Amino acid sequence: MSEAIQILPIVEKGQNIAGFAYEAICESILEGKLKPGQRLRENEIAQALGISRTPIREALRRLESQHLLKRHLNGGHYVAIWDKKTLWELATLRGNLESLAISLAITRMNHDDYLYLEDLIEQMDREVKRKDYDKLILLDSQFHHRIWSCSGHVLLQEALSQMTPQVHYFMMITKQGEEETFPEKHQEVIDVLKQGNAAAAMESIQKHILETAKHLIAQLNID
Repeated sequence: MSEAIQILPIVEKGQNIAGFAYEAICESILEGKLKPGQRLRENEIAQALGISRTPIREALRRLESQHLLKRHLNGGHYVAIWDKKTLWELATLRGNLESLAISLAITRMNHDDYLYLEDLIEQMDREVKRKDYDKLILLDSQFHHRIWSCSGHVLLQEALSQMTPQVHYFMMITKQGEEETFPEKHQEVIDVLKQGNAAAAMESIQKHILETAKHLIAQLNID
């Protein structure tokens, strides 16, 4: 028997119904409601979302292009099962792209940008005390997005934004476990940024991403 499809019906329907379908399926994957390896059938998803199968196909193709879904040899899709190689490839790609972003952003960031980032760290402190790790991941995403936006590099921002669902899937698979250190680690990034040293900032963000990823991946009981 196949696992139940845990997706809430789409309430707001309009011209971008495929986009709504993508967001609904993606959210269920990132929240772990759709498990790695779980088979997804178009008719079951369409029934769960309350829409036709045509926008479902478009949404599934988009998720497949992001490596969040895989295609069965006999047709249909299943939620991707990432191995350690895939996880490390994502971490190294993200680390290098973010390194470029921070090297460009460091000369463009202003007082308001730093106030925004420091406010996020204060929020992280509060969420650590509340043990609201879903909110912490959201704050982490907002922190990095702000730095990207200061880079002035539109194509780089688009590339990093397109990776965001993959980064969240990485966090879901590795189950993190080090969220309590988020405020400290993000403060270290800010401190280096304020020094105005691009090389040091690039090294800091690489360390922030890659050392954490290496430690988390090593703990996984997968190939």
